[in-house]
Amino acid sequence: MEANDDSGGVRLTLSQDAVQEFQINRSNYSAEQGSASGASINIVSKSGSNQVHGSGYGFFRNDALDARDPFAYSQALQPGDVFNPALPDSQGQPVKNTLSRQQFGGTLGLPIKKDKTFLFIAFEGLRQDAQNAVPLLTNTSIFRPQSDATNNQAAIISGLAGLAGNPPVPCMTGQPALPAATCAAILTNILTLNPVSSPLNAYLVNQFENNGGVFPYDTRTYLASGRLDHQVGNNDQVHFRYSFGHGREENPDVQSLTGFSRGSLLRSYDHTLQGAWFHQFSTKAQNEIRLQGSYSEVNVIPNVTGQAGLDIPGYANLGTNIFLPSLTIMRRMEFADNFTKIRGHHTVKMGLYALERGNHTESDTFFPGRFVFGSLPGGILSPCLQVPAACGLPGTVTPAMINSLQSASLGLPQFYQQGFGNPVFRYMRPLLAAYWQDSWAVRPNFTLNFGVRYELDSQPRTLHTDKNNFGPRVSFAWDPFKDHKSVVRGGYGVFFAPTYWQIADVVQTLGTVIGFRQIDNLLVPLTGEPGNPALTSAAIFQTLFAQGKVQCTAPAPGDAACITPADLTQFGITVSHTNPPPPLTVLFSAQPDYQNPYSQQAELGVEREITHGLSVSASYVYVHSLRLPVAIDTNPLPVPTASKVLANGSTVSYQNWGSAACNAIPTNCFVNPLILQNNVYSSAAMALYQGGLVEVKKRFSDYFTLLLNYTYSKALDNSTDFNSDYSPVDQTNLAAERSLSSFNERHKLVFAGVLESPWKGGSGAGAGQRILSGFQLSPIFRYNSGHPFTLLAGSDINGDRHSTNDRPYGAGRNTGLGPDFWTFDMRIARQFHVGEKANLRLLAEGFNLLNRTNYGSVNNVVGAAYGLLPGFTTYNVSGSNAVSPSQPLGFTSALPKREIQIGVRLDF
Repeated sequence: MEANDDSGGVRLTLSQDAVQEFQINRSNYSAEQGSASGASINIVSKSGSNQVHGSGYGFFRNDALDARDPFAYSQALQPGDVFNPALPDSQGQPVKNTLSRQQFGGTLGLPIKKDKTFLFIAFEGLRQDAQNAVPLLTNTSIFRPQSDATNNQAAIISGLAGLAGNPPVPCMTGQPALPAATCAAILTNILTLNPVSSPLNAYLVNQFENNGGVFPYDTRTYLASGRLDHQVGNNDQVHFRYSFGHGREENPDVQSLTGFSRGSLLRSYDHTLQGAWFHQFSTKAQNEIRLQGSYSEVNVIPNVTGQAGLDIPGYANLGTNIFLPSLTIMRRMEFADNFTKIRGHHTVKMGLYALERGNHTESDTFFPGRFVFGSLPGGILSPCLQVPAACGLPGTVTPAMINSLQSASLGLPQFYQQGFGNPVFRYMRPLLAAYWQDSWAVRPNFTLNFGVRYELDSQPRTLHTDKNNFGPRVSFAWDPFKDHKSVVRGGYGVFFAPTYWQIADVVQTLGTVIGFRQIDNLLVPLTGEPGNPALTSAAIFQTLFAQGKVQCTAPAPGDAACITPADLTQFGITVSHTNPPPPLTVLFSAQPDYQNPYSQQAELGVEREITHGLSVSASYVYVHSLRLPVAIDTNPLPVPTASKVLANGSTVSYQNWGSAACNAIPTNCFVNPLILQNNVYSSAAMALYQGGLVEVKKRFSDYFTLLLNYTYSKALDNSTDFNSDYSPVDQTNLAAERSLSSFNERHKLVFAGVLESPWKGGSGAGAGQRILSGFQLSPIFRYNSGHPFTLLAGSDINGDRHSTNDRPYGAGRNTGLGPDFWTFDMRIARQFHVGEKANLRLLAEGFNLLNRTNYGSVNNVVGAAYGLLPGFTTYNVSGSNAVSPSQPLGFTSALPKREIQIGVRLDF
């Protein structure tokens, strides 16, 4: 039965010890299974028996045995400290992040009435007190003029200070010339976040002081379940199962460059009741009916409620997340009926499935508001930054931009966005499915499986319901030599996925439905409102900061956020929920014929037993996913292209909606210049995965077993996420986004083994044999090549009114390559017999035993001018541990270092 949430994730389910077996169907699975375009995972829960049996266990970790996170540093400035530019820079010191982790639980299975009624109960708990590292302020140099190769402001300033004769230079844009040394001093002051120079600088420094360092990452998870099985008669069996889950995570999102104020608390509760009736009509016909009802709550509460977000790409994300708080209640009612009939060489199975999905969501989308900063042309401040030669500097001195942190210091956000209205969305969405399949033993050595599944994924009125979702499935298994040592398997199928509920939610709440916008969503760019250039994001930010609205962390009673509609009337902005949409509106809708995503999957594999217990297999997997969701802004029209010559000599072209021609006649460049964005959710994206797998398996014999698996693969797609922040750079050309996928792993290798002690204990064994008996050693080695990442410009360089997705001139999507990952884990266990019916096992486990630093994320904000800098050769770059997290291409987080776990387990 279904265990997914509305976003394709997994709800709280069963404890590990309550699982009898599980099956991962990665492709070519039968028509019986569906409602997913990827893998399907089946979990069978344990039941009681005529014998009383059970288990109890505990696993424990502590930071005393672990290595520190390489990004765990004390703050270079503690909260309340003053940054003094006249003093040398201060640096944070390495600290050890704490960890205390206990995982425990137990099971009990017993007969209530022998041979008739059985009970099985299970419980599992996890208590973890850990810390996440946020390296926002490891060095106060981030508050000074930038000096790295991608934006060397310091070189321009030092060049001006050292110009022979101190000549006058056009220092400040639009101002009279000044002596070069004076200009250098002025630029140093402006480009330094000196707290005494302005309240805004003091506020920003304070935000960095309070939002970086190490923060609690505490987790509590509790899972409980009970299953009752009853044999009604010779032909009828029934079972009932109730499961409960409760989870609590504190600050799961506070890491990398995400500050504490952007973090949240996740609380979840899940109740599921299932019943099943199995009836056997005859030895060749049987039927199964299953019913399930579930109630689930997932609440995400921000650490700071209603504070305007400050997004400073490459430096920090601060303030309340624009989608929080989010409170969701999910109700599910399910029915499934599966009938199986064996007739000759055919095993036919058919069935019906019905799922009623009820949802009540309260998501304060855009309610907190956000100011997104980015890099700006140096010329808005000084010609010396943009054209150093104009100020007498040699040609070897490269131009410089104003970085996103300095843009925040100057009060110049790329855009301001906020929403107001009713955040509640309720709906019921039934999903119906029917299938038929046949397993035909054509010959003793050849079996053919074929079938078809139909699914109807009903949508609310705001979204089209796709009604032609027929998925054929066919597969075969062939023993070509009839010796039971070789098998060839293959298959093909079409697999449909349900539509994410967020799409219907956003269309309903952020779109115009029958002339009404439930959430009025506005966006003001730095370039000003169309037709009113004086209304800019800078004017709004600077005014609201002076009024204390940006600094506010506690909205007034009755208000959803610190910035209210009344605060915007001074700018002539009126919140309106009815047509026609006012200027600055950002709209969301769905294409009229929106369709369900689906994938075409095929696989062909060969497996051969080389010797007894040793087999080798090779297979090819093909997955082509179509109709994936992507947000495309339909407001920009095709415009003439502009060109740039990169430092490596190549010329790149791009569409420029910020050109003088577009500014002069906006209707030539935008469908409706008064609308900032018209984001349409479209089922137009795609993904393609191809992989070759080689696997060697040695089944347990001679005291050991092993598994060696290698995958060589390539994944392509043209969309990262359906969130509009990830929309195409060129909204009129989705095809240009085609690239390696963000989850592409070219190479993946797994080696695992289990080695048992060859010595046997017992009363007749010697002392040495008794000591060495009962040991088990289980090593695991894992390796995968790095994942691609996209280089970001950090500003709207093509003028299409989207600044979160733009890349440097000519840069493709996902041209960066993330770090490789490898780790070596191992378990050593010793088993003791406790009486005749119980076993006690002591365990010690090591994760990442060789203590390798596996970097987790890269600072991918490199600036618009990255490809224009001298020495540039390619956008195919990688991260570096030689630069700080706040510098372009610096690593910003790492996966866990060495961790040691000890455990004890009793089975009886």
